[in-house]
Amino acid sequence: MRSYDAIKGVGSILVLLIATASFAFNADEKDLSGQWKFRIGDRYEWATTGYDDSDWDDIRVPARWEDEGFRGYDGYAWYRTNVRIGDELKDKVVVLELGYIDDVDEVFVNGVKVGQTGSFPPNFSTAYNALRKYQIPSDMLHFGEENLIAVRVYDSHLEGGIVSGNVRLFSAGVVPPFQINMTGSWLFNKGKKFDPADHRKIQVPGIWENQGYKNLDGHAVYTKKIKVAGDLASQRLVLLAGKIDDADMLFINGELIAKTGDFSGWRSSEFYNEFRNYFIAPETFKAGIENLIEVRVFDSGNDGGIYEGPIGIMTQDDFRKYWKSKRQN
Repeated sequence: MRSYDAIKGVGSILVLLIATASFAFNADEKDLSGQWKFRIGDRYEWATTGYDDSDWDDIRVPARWEDEGFRGYDGYAWYRTNVRIGDELKDKVVVLELGYIDDVDEVFVNGVKVGQTGSFPPNFSTAYNALRKYQIPSDMLHFGEENLIAVRVYDSHLEGGIVSGNVRLFSAGVVPPFQINMTGSWLFNKGKKFDPADHRKIQVPGIWENQGYKNLDGHAVYTKKIKVAGDLASQRLVLLAGKIDDADMLFINGELIAKTGDFSGWRSSEFYNEFRNYFIAPETFKAGIENLIEVRVFDSGNDGGIYEGPIGIMTQDDFRKYWKSKRQN
């Protein structure tokens, strides 16, 4: 949306460095910059693995699409690329980084949505200045095979596309030994309690301002329903809720389990940078039925929400082993 040439002072220098820097990639990273397939327009079948994009245009990524032969185009367009992911990323937390996209994007891996930043029309909200990082659940990836990455982009005017920054897959560490991995899609609504009549899907982890709630400060609720097997429900568990900005309260089936920070007042919190590790007593989860998890969040300003993982449930024994191994490393 914005002209990057118009950004003044230090900002222009930083953008120039981001756009022109040569990045080094280690064994746990895969450089995705270069030629992608590209088509203007908007059809959701373009996210699917079976679609034939052989007649699409080739386009350089990252680059403004105006500089790649599409000057003057505003609206929707799609990018696609196939990448082979080897065993070096197996059992790792895999993050897809797409640099800076002007204005809004929606990202699919092997046909499954993994994230979105900004809001598409009719409720348009730009996120041209947000760095795109999406954690990809390991069960979405085909290790040792080709994987499709498809990116839907909307640009309102001026420059558009995957314009600058680092474009890569990389490892953010070893996947915790979760019995239930809860990274991915949750339900979300404004307010202090879950509203079954007024909610929509949101990606966790991820800042809520980048997912259509640009001016939201105050209370909101994340919810997810999970089934827990009897042998797991009878054990002492830990729910890892990642980092939350600012305060939160955890409810399971309507029962308050734990909380962090000041949930009721408009005070800044020192807890926004702390991982939430909540210990769950045996039989808190009901075996064999759907259990409702609610994470009620209060944000006092700036970014908000469950913004960093890991997110999931493991046994207390596995949790202790996991953190001991992290300290040793």
